[in-house]
Amino acid sequence: MEESGVRSIGVIGTPGCGKTTLCSELGLPVISMRDYAEENNCLGEIGKDGAAEIDVEKLSATWINPAKLTLLDGHLAHYIPVDALIVVRCDPNVLRARLIDRGYSEEKIRANVEVEMLGGPWNDLLDDVRPIYEGTDVEAWISSGCPHHTTPDMAIDWLCEP
Repeated sequence: MEESGVRSIGVIGTPGCGKTTLCSELGLPVISMRDYAEENNCLGEIGKDGAAEIDVEKLSATWINPAKLTLLDGHLAHYIPVDALIVVRCDPNVLRARLIDRGYSEEKIRANVEVEMLGGPWNDLLDDVRPIYEGTDVEAWISSGCPHHTTPDMAIDWLCEP
């Protein structure tokens, strides 16, 4: 990989979009954001929907960039001071099927599919200055030093897809 100063990349996207699968395919060290939050006492109680809230402000204060390139896997990883971001997107119909398979409630499925249809995490990234990538050739982007690549106006727009 070209020397770019990037040592941490947050892998973000709606739950069920394929973040963990992508991380495992890239062959780089991976930190699960949920596990990291639990280790640092930043994980709240598990709610009736099976999810636990993460105190991202407290967790951000604990973050120390790793010595070598590492991925932070979690849909809230953009709230942590990582060096770059990969946005993982998923066809809303595929996402719905995945969330059904996971046993999500209809309310939670609908909310996550709507977030994906409306741009996923891009709504939180409009003013972000870190290198951000949304695309299929993640390995090439990483090996080229994680250059600034994608902007919100270049992101997938499921509402305009046929």
